[in-house]
Amino acid sequence: MTKTVYILGAGFSIDAGAPSQEKLVEKIFEIHTSNPNTFKSGTVDRFKDFLTNTLDIPEALQSKIPFEDIFTPLDKCLLENLSFRNLSIYQVKKTRDLIYYLIGRTLQHILLNSDKGYIDRFATFLVDECQKRKGNNYPNLDNVSVITTNWDILLDTSIQTQIDARHYLNAVVDYCCYISSYQKDDNRVKPGLEVLGRGGFNVKLIKLHGSLNWLQCPRCQRVYVDIDDKIAINQFTNPINCRHCDENFKKQTSHKLTSNIIMPTFLKNLSNPQYKLIWQNAGVELSEANKIIFIGYSLPQADFEMRQLLSRMVRKDAEIAVVGYSNDPKTDKNFQELENRYKVFFGDRFKLPVLNLGAKKFIEEKFK
Repeated sequence: MTKTVYILGAGFSIDAGAPSQEKLVEKIFEIHTSNPNTFKSGTVDRFKDFLTNTLDIPEALQSKIPFEDIFTPLDKCLLENLSFRNLSIYQVKKTRDLIYYLIGRTLQHILLNSDKGYIDRFATFLVDECQKRKGNNYPNLDNVSVITTNWDILLDTSIQTQIDARHYLNAVVDYCCYISSYQKDDNRVKPGLEVLGRGGFNVKLIKLHGSLNWLQCPRCQRVYVDIDDKIAINQFTNPINCRHCDENFKKQTSHKLTSNIIMPTFLKNLSNPQYKLIWQNAGVELSEANKIIFIGYSLPQADFEMRQLLSRMVRKDAEIAVVGYSNDPKTDKNFQELENRYKVFFGDRFKLPVLNLGAKKFIEEKFK
């Protein structure tokens, strides 16, 4: 049996209008200028005040600051119960939540009417391949899966749309962790193993850094999923409780669902039991792959958890392919650095040149 694992980075969604991580702060300011009602009143001003008076960043440079330089010191202080410059421990937590809210609302605003035809096409391919596993055929046919570092739900909703359009009643987007439906009666959200046991099929979409359509209960650790909605933003506007814990222990404030997204930081906390399960399943998928195709993922040095996972779990005989983008790869230094980074990391396993097509053109050509 052959198996292909697709690994998606931020570049996968750029052709659909999603900003790169480096452009997020700039986009926050742009949207605030053009559509000030997008954010809750005063939130962007408080963010600017943090950049100016806490981080001492001049206004002209604020849109250029990497998020790692924002979240890493905040996370370090929260981890060790420290204040940060002029912020108390409580204010550090509120500031982190504020920035998370601005990121989520920015992505929600930008991707509301995204042009994602190529993502729909990729989803069609995934469902076509995975539906071959129905009828308890999954032990013999497990030929494709997706691992992504993205939070957006463009691919999630495209896969679900394909499942719904074909009236597959026993098929799911499988996040490879323990999930519950955010809407109590949403029968589309089920654990993948449950669906396989019923003779259906799952489309494995492993989101290493979490997702904008997830919330988690801090008590029972269940992950609640809404396929259609970026509910991770709701914790700031319309917080709700874990219905299971309310039923088991009576309603308490300790049951309020919170986002469990892993933010851009050098101190990624993977101790959450759901993330342990997600990363363990990602390792299994990589270990079974004959071919691994990276789309829009730059293999950054800062993402050392991902690099160690790849180093530890990718087989020696796995074929590695990389899809990047460049108008002129012969003179584009960033593109050349990307190719060299993969060559150095994978050694002899990396035999193909980096494709400079970009995600959209690659998918449109490969999955006609």
